[in-house]
Amino acid sequence: MQSQHELGLLLQSFGYPFSQVGKYYESIYLFRSGQYDKARELLECVADSAPAPYRSKALLSLAAVAERIGRFEESLRLRLQISSVDDPVTLLEAHRGMAARRGVEGEHRAALRDLERMIPLAHIIGKRGHPAYITFLNSYAVELSEINRTQEAEQIANVIAASPFIGQYPEWQDTIAEVLAKRKTRSIISVSLPKDTFTRNPRIQTVIAFMKANLHRRVTLADLAKVVHLSPGYFIHLFKAETGVSPIAYLLRLRIERASQLLVTTFLSVKEIIAEVGYNSKSDFSLHFRKHFGMTPTEYRKQKFSG
Repeated sequence: MQSQHELGLLLQSFGYPFSQVGKYYESIYLFRSGQYDKARELLECVADSAPAPYRSKALLSLAAVAERIGRFEESLRLRLQISSVDDPVTLLEAHRGMAARRGVEGEHRAALRDLERMIPLAHIIGKRGHPAYITFLNSYAVELSEINRTQEAEQIANVIAASPFIGQYPEWQDTIAEVLAKRKTRSIISVSLPKDTFTRNPRIQTVIAFMKANLHRRVTLADLAKVVHLSPGYFIHLFKAETGVSPIAYLLRLRIERASQLLVTTFLSVKEIIAEVGYNSKSDFSLHFRKHFGMTPTEYRKQKFSG
């Protein structure tokens, strides 16, 4: 990310069109850093005047920003603008994003049909080794799992796990953990939340303490492994051997457990609770919460208070 930022700044020191390309790369750095307003400002400039391939990329990134801040209709409108572009990666991402949006709204079978129409294009992109292919597979695995095509979802999850990019995409790690958890039980409510895990391993104790102290911020697998000076691969193996689940799955459940506590012990709004437990996206939070409790955060709070 830092190299991408530096490249963006360097390109902006040149004239057109390099300056616009530089703004695009800087905007991606800002987006991944959570600086959505600044990213949006640069992307709007790129979408207006950059060379055609980068205009479509900017529209796609603007759609991602809109979705992340909860402007779902705007996100859909922007993705629809991309539907006729010539760049296959951008086209795949646009359609994948629209399908994922349908999935968040509970239309899983429709989302799956939309994704399956794009499989031939996805395979072409996959042959190039582009990470957009794995992002597509990630959404595909999620929707397969949602309609209980568990075995197929596991097969896709295994492909995702073998990607050399796996360490840079926490959302892929979350999907793998959730698909494997669903293999053990068909009931989303029976997926247990983590209690204080007893472990004699001081490294795992340190990581769990770090997780609990940093629920409010974005934490990646690489961050967790770095805390105890281990490679991500060996860290995953060690953590799972001690706790029975992957580090990302454990962290995700800690966040949901903390959120459920805040819902019934405080008067914080759902938006404030989302920030307290480290989510940038209301849709992601609501999706994960519903998977664990079978209801929305608002419904959960009402049920507990009425009881």
